Amino acid sequence: MIRAIIFDCFNVLVGDATKQLLYELDQHDHDKRQQFSAITHAVDKGIIPDNEAITEQSKLLGMSEAEFIDLRNKGEVRNEPLLRYAESLKGEYKIGMLSNVSSKERLAIRFEPGQLDTLFDAVVASGDVGVIKPSPEIFAIAAAQLGVLPEECVMIDDILENCHGAEDAGMKAILHVNNQQTITDLKALIDRGGERG
Repeated sequence: MIRAIIFDCFNVLVGDATKQLLYELDQHDHDKRQQFSAITHAVDKGIIPDNEAITEQSKLLGMSEAEFIDLRNKGEVRNEPLLRYAESLKGEYKIGMLSNVSSKERLAIRFEPGQLDTLFDAVVASGDVGVIKPSPEIFAIAAAQLGVLPEECVMIDDILENCHGAEDAGMKAILHVNNQQTITDLKALIDRGGERG
C-alpha cells in the first residue's frame, strides 16, 4: 500500500539550468564534466561550501562566477503544474522531497517563503544527512522522516540510477521524463495498489 510520495527537486519540481550546459561539456571534455560532478557531489555531501563550488565550477566552464550564478539562477523555474499536483495528493498521502543538495536552506530559497513546510511533510537534503542518492540509506532516511516504511513509498526522480537506489531500499520508483508521463505512471501505480505491472 502506498502511503507516501517523494519528489526529487532538480529537473522534477525545479528546472535546472546547468543540465544542457553539462551535456555540452560532456561532449567535448569528459574529464572536466567528471570534475564538475565531483565538486557537485562534495557540495551535496556537505563537504565543501557552495561558494567554493561556484568558484571551481565556473573555472571549469570558462566563465566568471557572476556569469555562472546568473545562468544557474535564470534557469531555475518551479514546475508549478507538478507542484499543484503534489499539493492535490496531500491529505491522502504524505508528501516528501529528497534532493542531492547541500542543505534544506538551499532548497528553501527556490520556493515561496514557508512553501516547503506547508507542502512537504519531510524535506531531506543530502548535505544535511551526509549521504547522497543513489545510496539506499538516504531513501530509508526519507521514509523514516515521513513515518512510513520504504515499501510504502514512491520515489519520483529524473535520474535512472537514483530510481534504482530507491528500489534497492524497497521503494517503488518512477523515472520522471515529463509531467503527464509522471502523473499517468503514478496514477497507474496507485490504481494497482503499489504493485508494478
